[in-house]
Order: sequence, then structure tokens, then C-alpha cells
Amino acid sequence: MELIQFNNYLQKKYKSNKIFFDDYMHEALYSKYGFFNNEKVRSQKGGDFLTSPEVSEYFGKILNKWIQKNNLDLNITEFGSGTGSLIEQIDSENKFAVEISSTARGELSKKNIKNFESLKNLTFKNSDLVFGNEVLDNIPCSVAIYKDNKWLEKIVSLEGGGLSYDFVEARKETLDWIEVNQIKGDENTDIEIQTNIDIFLENIINKLSPKNILFFDYGFEQKDRNKRKYRSLIRTYKDHHLSVDPILEPGYVDITYDINFSSVIRKLKTLGYESRLFLQRDFLISNGFDEYFDNLQNKLLLSEGMENLKINSQLSGLKALIDSNGLGGFYCVEAKKI
Repeated sequence: MELIQFNNYLQKKYKSNKIFFDDYMHEALYSKYGFFNNEKVRSQKGGDFLTSPEVSEYFGKILNKWIQKNNLDLNITEFGSGTGSLIEQIDSENKFAVEISSTARGELSKKNIKNFESLKNLTFKNSDLVFGNEVLDNIPCSVAIYKDNKWLEKIVSLEGGGLSYDFVEARKETLDWIEVNQIKGDENTDIEIQTNIDIFLENIINKLSPKNILFFDYGFEQKDRNKRKYRSLIRTYKDHHLSVDPILEPGYVDITYDINFSSVIRKLKTLGYESRLFLQRDFLISNGFDEYFDNLQNKLLLSEGMENLKINSQLSGLKALIDSNGLGGFYCVEAKKI
């Protein structure tokens, strides 16, 4: 995609030469020019990143065990399903995938997984569980900075056919989010504003009234934000590596950020849900990790040749899921309807 073509598209759609960062992020990821809307499957070894279900099928098997233990079966719905590496492990005929990428939906259909482009396409009204893995971090965020005792908001300028950053006074919804989440101004820290995650949760709950909600992602609690050494938590990925600034290669890089789970829990509470926050490591260990690991270890002792290599690979994947310096350090928010 030519940058000038994308720039012209944005100017025509927004009828402006300046747009807020969340609008830019949405277009760079999900528009007809977006990262997730071409023929390449992103979440796989030959793509741009791997998530827990691709690292090990046992991530889905352990989640399935948790679902069975809690007797959940009504309209189990995954958001951001990708190619289905997680939901295909769920042992239920009554499961549905919501995935915006037409390429990924094609892969879901090949696996006979019922799939839809968006929440509004779902025909049912209730659900025992909605869940997602690394979906919140791709919901577009705004960006606020505190300077000279006031809040400003990052925008993307489209002037001159290129893309550059500028700042304007923060919008009311941005200021409201900052206030309700009790964010203190710090000139050395950018704030990723999650109003779109709030809207995402509202829409799901209004549509499906789920009894349970479960999301896995990387992030932090608000009290620990100052421990993060980076001014901004927004970053991009390409070919399994950290990549360029978000405005340098729109459509060719994944744009993502760390989730403020304190904000997510606060929002869920206002919507009538009681939440608990775990490390992914702790969730997996509490729900059958050791059983799978010990079983594979026992099989390894009796195996040889290619079977031995296969089991070793499975064990490596399992270990990666609970590595505190990697996937195991991700968070899991579990919410139940009050």
C-alpha cells in the first residue's frame, strides 16, 4: 500500500487533515488497507506474531478443562479468534468465533467453526461465557500526555501527503476516562486511553449478557504503571519482532499496547460483574497444567525417535506458557455476573 493512497483515504473519510490516534489505529489495523485485512494470516509461524494457543495447544486444552469444570456450554463465544487455534480446543458444539479478518474467517470455516465478522451479526441473546486471548490490546486506544498542567491528546496529521504527530486539547471523553480512573498527570508518561475497551465491554454485555467473561492479555495494574520503564506502552510488531513507530508503516505492522487491567476491572464492576485478576501462569497451574505436564513427561520416558522429538517440543511449549518472563507473566481477568 502506498502511503499517499492511505493518506487520501483518511482525508476523504474523516474530511480533515488531522485525526485522533485511536481513529488512526483503527484504520491502520482494520480498514481495507489495514494490517488484519489482507491475504496473510498474522498469528502463525509464517506470520508476524504467535500467541499462547499457537505456542501450545495445551493452552486451549486447559481452558477447555476450566470450562467443563464450571459447566459452561451455552453460546460460548470467542472474540478475536484468528484462525481458531484456541476455540478449536473447546469441546462444545455450541461455540462461536467473532473475527473481523476475512482471511482468518476463511481458516475458521475450514475447521467447521461457526464464525461471524462482528458482535452485531450474532443471533443469540445469552451466553455462558465470552472470552478472548490478546484481543483487548488490538482495540484502538487514544493517547494523552500531561504538559504545562493540562491534558493534551495525540493526533495524526495528514498534511503534505505524509503522516506526523501533533497535539490538541484532550477531548471530553478522554478527560472523563482519566478522571474516573484517577490517573495523575506525569509529564514523563504517556497514557493509553481505553475508552474503546469500555465500549467493547458494554456492547458485549448489552448484547449477550454473559454469565462469565475471561480475557488474557499483557498489561499492568494502575498502581504498577510507574514501574514500567517506557514513556509509551504502544509498540508495533512485524515478522515476530518489534518494529517501527506506528505511523511509519501503516498496514504492514501490528499496533498494540499494554492493557490497564485496573480500568478493565473498574468498568466491569459498573456493568454488574465481579472480577478477579490472575497471572496467566497462575490460571494455568490452577486448572490442570501439572497434569498435562506430568503426563507428557511420562510419555517422554517411553518414547524414542520422532515421537520423542514431538513430545519434547510439546513440553517446551507448555513451559513457555508459564514462563514468568514471557507468556506466564501475562494477565487473566475473570469476571462473573453478580
